[in-house]
Amino acid sequence: MLNAARESELVRICQEFVRIPSSSGNERQMGAFVRDVMLSLGYDKAEIDPCGNVIGTVFFDDEGPCLLFEAQMDHVEVADPFEWEFYPFGGVLKKGRIYGRGATDQKGSLAAMICAASFLKEDRDPGCSGRVAVAATVHQEKIEGASSRFVCNSQRPDLVVSGEASALRIERGQRGRAEIVVETLGKTAHSAHPEYGINAANHMIALISLISGSYRPVSHPFLGDGILELTKLASSPAAATGVVPSKCQAVFDRRVLMNETRDGVLSQIEQIIREACGRIPGLKASARISSSEERCYTGTQIKGENFVPGWILEKEHPFVEKCLKGLERAGLPPEVADRPGFGTNGCYYGGVMKIPTVAFGPSFQDLAHITDEYIETEQLLKGCLGYYGIAGSVLGT
Repeated sequence: MLNAARESELVRICQEFVRIPSSSGNERQMGAFVRDVMLSLGYDKAEIDPCGNVIGTVFFDDEGPCLLFEAQMDHVEVADPFEWEFYPFGGVLKKGRIYGRGATDQKGSLAAMICAASFLKEDRDPGCSGRVAVAATVHQEKIEGASSRFVCNSQRPDLVVSGEASALRIERGQRGRAEIVVETLGKTAHSAHPEYGINAANHMIALISLISGSYRPVSHPFLGDGILELTKLASSPAAATGVVPSKCQAVFDRRVLMNETRDGVLSQIEQIIREACGRIPGLKASARISSSEERCYTGTQIKGENFVPGWILEKEHPFVEKCLKGLERAGLPPEVADRPGFGTNGCYYGGVMKIPTVAFGPSFQDLAHITDEYIETEQLLKGCLGYYGIAGSVLGT
């Protein structure tokens, strides 16, 4: 399936993707280029949707399933480019590695799946039935799954492959995520006379200690624990000095397991707060699921609560088995990962919409977001083979 010309084309496309800065909300140039690449590779259709996702389609017929490959276009910011040995947007190829922000997360996967669908169309096996849609999505780093709603509504996929770096193994599930904001209220006073106020920060310190001691995570034999981790802490008024804070906010990251609900996750913390009110004099506290709102480069506003459920497919699920068959036919080890994946838009497809979903992609999770991020060309090429094999297996070749 891969020859020298195709390999060279895939590597070049990946390099070009990496050379285009596309942080969340700034994917316009990347999106236009992705669409042009799809059309130049012979896609039957390539369009940009209202929030800026690029969706390309390869049709075989109207009878078979719709297989969706999805990878994000956006990437995390580069904190300090001078810390990098290679320019973050240079797409430098050296010793079998393509360096640059987003190379692993997930521009390599995106390049591989775009090429795989094109090559499958070129090879045109008469046994293929259905269509392959490839979606390059926006804002994954800011609001997990929000832009995927647009893709799902327009494509109505039957099966989904998320392009997470998985070391070329099939990941059959992941924990979901909730962001919980806990807030304490007090009363301002001059810090020289704290007795006239109520220190919301002191109350928060005591409350965090109780939450840490009282919270008991639920557990799943495959997904692991529903961990709760403090990620942010801030008091206000922040600009003033010498003031007893009247408000304090703590943000917790909660990993969500199968069959857990938004209300159930939140009620665990609310119960601890109720118990804390009897132990911390004067405590006024509340908890809520945070919300996010982001403006896409198209001008569309996307928003939603920061809660997505977990998802899992059984090893014996027909989709998992077809994916493994496709990898084997592509000459890759047919392996299922022994642990769940990281945070991806798969939570929307698999968790919210209950569409059979797996994650599969080239490269390794510990290379995402790091200084001098890179993807090995060997992984990139094998990733393309994997997507080609999966699509062929699912569409019936």
